[in-house]
Amino acid sequence: MAGGRTEEHGPENGFTPLDRSVPRLLPHVDASVLPSLGGFGKHQKQLVLLTWIPALFIGFSQFSDYFLLAQPNGTCVQPPGSNDSNWTLPSTASPLLLWANSTLDADSALCACKEWRLELQTGLSQNVVTKWKLVCDSAWKVHIAKFSLLVGSIFGYLVMGVMADWYGRHPVLILCVLFMLVFGVSVAFSVNVTMFSTLRFFEGFCLAGLALSLYVLRIELCLPDWRFSMTMVASFLMVGGQLLMPGVAALCRNWPKRDDWQVLQIVIISPFVLMLPYVWIFPESLRWLLATQQYRRSKAMMLRIARKNQVDMTSELMASFPSWSRSCIKA
Repeated sequence: MAGGRTEEHGPENGFTPLDRSVPRLLPHVDASVLPSLGGFGKHQKQLVLLTWIPALFIGFSQFSDYFLLAQPNGTCVQPPGSNDSNWTLPSTASPLLLWANSTLDADSALCACKEWRLELQTGLSQNVVTKWKLVCDSAWKVHIAKFSLLVGSIFGYLVMGVMADWYGRHPVLILCVLFMLVFGVSVAFSVNVTMFSTLRFFEGFCLAGLALSLYVLRIELCLPDWRFSMTMVASFLMVGGQLLMPGVAALCRNWPKRDDWQVLQIVIISPFVLMLPYVWIFPESLRWLLATQQYRRSKAMMLRIARKNQVDMTSELMASFPSWSRSCIKA
């Protein structure tokens, strides 16, 4: 109105203007907002449970290198200058160092064998190393393939952490799930080790963003007293996934019409399909909405949480919410 006083509202687009100081909302959220919404109520417990389930699948992917890139034992089928088809490596030789003869000098006889047979001792009957014979002169490619997942995770934590602060935890979570499925399944159809290593880099990138988003959402759902225990449960589930990997690999052994390592890769990636409904059932973080001054969405989220927790929000709190938000902007 012409004669009325225009009220200033905080930005509703998820970004805080540079000419305004970021409101100090953390004490208000922990001390006032979350307790008034039921504290660690039914709504929060259900969502925390949804962050625990993917921790098991993340453990699968993080431990997969020990099976996909395991070093095999080598048996020389045809050593140079010999017709003995049963010539075998000496027991003291390294599995990937295929000696031509146990009596020859190690440096000069390294990888002199004309033909060899590679055998895995645990888990799968065939993996990336045995499929593309990444031994001797090609052994360095195994280290690159192992390193690619780790490097991708490092970049994923750095980049996706910033993206989660800019655009929200929920969009980053869903984006990482989608690309995790794309790159994870693509790894199983790699045609060479270069393609495998490249796709594993992006798989690690998405895996880091997924783990980071779930961690942040989990602690922002809980009151401070609950955060440590809820995070520990997720960590135990992740370790549980790693402990289950040998059994999963054994089930994928000798799969008909498909290499074992391809089946294993698809098996450990497929459970992430269960996270696709998170697009609809998992909300944005209330703490992030308040921190980015999206007060309309925050108020709607608070009403939704109170309804699910069967808490009657005091009229004083809801009536004071707009003025409280403006005071936070000025603080």
